[in-house]
Amino acid sequence: MAGPMQMYLYVHDSILRAVAGYEQTAKALDRDDAAGVAAFGAELDWFHTMVKAHEHAEEQVLFPALEARYVHVAESYAFDHDDFEPHVFDGIDEALAGLGRASSNGERVDAAELLYRQAVALHEHMRLHITKENELLISKVEKELDVDEQVHLAATMAGLFEPPLMGALVGWMYDGQVAQDREGMVRFLMRALPAEPFGGIAAMLAARDPGAWADMQRRVPELVAPA
Repeated sequence: MAGPMQMYLYVHDSILRAVAGYEQTAKALDRDDAAGVAAFGAELDWFHTMVKAHEHAEEQVLFPALEARYVHVAESYAFDHDDFEPHVFDGIDEALAGLGRASSNGERVDAAELLYRQAVALHEHMRLHITKENELLISKVEKELDVDEQVHLAATMAGLFEPPLMGALVGWMYDGQVAQDREGMVRFLMRALPAEPFGGIAAMLAARDPGAWADMQRRVPELVAPA
């Protein structure tokens, strides 16, 4: 897909890359490193906040648009969001809390093992859930909605994010992409956004990693301001 919903797929790709990484981090985590555990917990908390905002946008905008054409098509996806997925995140929270309050090595081992199991569950849940959305839902969007409707859908979904979270989300996606996908994301944002909002995003991305942004300017010459 190279149309208006492309950013939606960039979000999904970033989520899948993240949960694969979280599984590996949980497996290798030093349960005796309180600072490392706390940093991993903070990353997972942010990730959960972002995922809930993304899924809220789906439930408020994407799912109703499809339900108007395919009755009950979104029911199983909403169930994943609202029933199964909270149990996975609750288990992660329980494991992290257990690591924080553990008073013996045995308790730390148990909590660390629970954290790894829940990280595996999160990875597998997101892999299956997002694959279904990409392959089944987005194909229906392309089939049933014209380009103008897709543009409206994508813009309405993005508008449900609070600006600080949206900025953090774009930066997080950019950091996690390989160079070719970063370029695709930047080019998409250039086409999709008015000059002023895109300028703010470009400045934010440049500040995150000036060296990577210099490479991006070589890839996308339009990013270089005229002398």
